[in-house]
Amino acid sequence: MKKAVMYGAGNIGRGFIGKVFSDSGYEVCFIDIDEQVIDAFNDKREYRVHIVSDEEEHYETVTNVYAVNAASPQAAQEIADCDIMATAVGVNVLPYIVENIAKGIALRMENGGGPLDVILAENQLDVDKIMREMIYKRLDAGTKAWTDKNLGLVEASIGRMVPPLTPKEKAADPLLIAVEPYAELPVDSQAFKNEIPDLVGLKPFSPFSFYIKRKLFLHNMGHAVCAYLGWQKRYEYISQAIRDAEIYDMTGSAMQSVVEALHREYSQIPQEEIQANKDDLLHRFHNRALKDTISRVANDPIRKLRSNDRLVGAALYCLEWDVEPAYIVKGIVAALCYDNEADEAAQKVQALKKEKGIDAVLEDMLSIRPSSQLAQLIKAHM
Repeated sequence: MKKAVMYGAGNIGRGFIGKVFSDSGYEVCFIDIDEQVIDAFNDKREYRVHIVSDEEEHYETVTNVYAVNAASPQAAQEIADCDIMATAVGVNVLPYIVENIAKGIALRMENGGGPLDVILAENQLDVDKIMREMIYKRLDAGTKAWTDKNLGLVEASIGRMVPPLTPKEKAADPLLIAVEPYAELPVDSQAFKNEIPDLVGLKPFSPFSFYIKRKLFLHNMGHAVCAYLGWQKRYEYISQAIRDAEIYDMTGSAMQSVVEALHREYSQIPQEEIQANKDDLLHRFHNRALKDTISRVANDPIRKLRSNDRLVGAALYCLEWDVEPAYIVKGIVAALCYDNEADEAAQKVQALKKEKGIDAVLEDMLSIRPSSQLAQLIKAHM
């Protein structure tokens, strides 16, 4: 049986990519640091995925799985021996996994192994370049030369929504994960070193920058706008907020701006196709069964307000393509007013705004000049 390594046994690792590998006929080794999860994997060798929507729900069992601790030397050996690999750890954790990946690459080269493709299931623009730079810092000249020819870092667009479970559900089954039915996996078709694998739901595409921008600036931006506007009306769940006619219209209008910008850049893709994705997302936001909370989606506004992330990044992208981002700006303003006392990042935004004013927030946290076009639009709506 072919073997896949899934670095990260969290929501996306278990709920999406690891399941894709298993459903496609691979034995799956999860690498993680959570001892409870690792022990459960190795005890059961399978886990359940709860597929939930307003229309239906059912359980599917993922088989042929086991796990190793990232702190163990076995982690690098698993990477050296596998047929394909993926990461789903979150952007902030990437620096902590590259040591094992570099060691695995070196072992693979020493053992005469073939090329290794790594699907990067991370919400980050240019994550392939970021990862390659971090990995290369840990390789000697000879290994770098081998890696140039044999390491495929494959960007992926992760559109499946995977909300966290309740503490009660986690306690009952530490491996259980809940996901929505949507399971499309777009990947960069030009990045593979091996032949493109036959994986369930895989959608190879080029130029892949389209899917990266569609995910970040259309899906993630719309989700965030809905959350921050929903917080202002004190809704608890995304499914409640999107059923508010005013929030629905504002979220849809913000997303429509990105539809237009995407079509202007990628004119070879019919606007109707991009529009259909927007409409599908708005429908999926209604999914009550996900129990997707406002606080989860709105969490850490500092990250979500970065100039290359979902809100400010989407607004700048629209301006770049001469599209008015008025409703995205309303979402940015709502994020700047997000005052959840349980959110440390939100409190930092509010403290800086109170102490030094909005210009300091724009410059220090959003990385945009207070005199810029976008800054002026933001301040006009504050």
